[in-house]
Amino acid sequence: MNNSLRTPILFITILLLTLTLIYIFNSLLITQEAFYNTFQNQLENETIDEIFDIEVRHLWISYIFIPVWLLLKIFIITLCLQAGLLLNNSKLKFSDTFRIALTAEFIFLIPQLIKLIWFLFFKTDYTLSDIQQFYPLSALNLFKIENLSALFIYPFQTFNVFEILYWILLAGGIKQAMGTDINHGIKVVFSGYIPALVLWIICVMFITVSISPST
Repeated sequence: MNNSLRTPILFITILLLTLTLIYIFNSLLITQEAFYNTFQNQLENETIDEIFDIEVRHLWISYIFIPVWLLLKIFIITLCLQAGLLLNNSKLKFSDTFRIALTAEFIFLIPQLIKLIWFLFFKTDYTLSDIQQFYPLSALNLFKIENLSALFIYPFQTFNVFEILYWILLAGGIKQAMGTDINHGIKVVFSGYIPALVLWIICVMFITVSISPST
């Protein structure tokens, strides 16, 4: 298949799969019962019902931003990889790097599917916080969340098996595109993508502290 056609097809495919998963997730897990489990000790039932109704009515807005969010994410990661290539005295067309980042993105559909199955069949009595904080095969699972500062939840969520597989897929894609060994791909990822990821985590931690100084 022509590469100029392959990239849009890849993007449309991952976008449709992402939208489908989110729609199923919202329909089956973000329920009125989940809102009651979350707020029943803080708010009256009428207030909880109002919050839930507002959430349902405005849920469609989030679907509009998903394509923009996905495109922006892939674009930024592509820039990071381009920076890594430059630091390693290598060159790869932007379109090829974009396609590598887009292809690797499919790995992140797996934890979302696992998350859906987990709350549908195993942990059926849950709160909205449970859904937000759970990430399969992450470092966060090694700790009791109630004993963990909110400052460290996102970093521990981010360090997970799927993130590491993502690094490997990026490195493998660069290896294949450039016809080099995997070590070169790993160097590109670690000199371009990883520093950007660390910076992003620090920014999220800073925002967390700003919003909740007591954390």
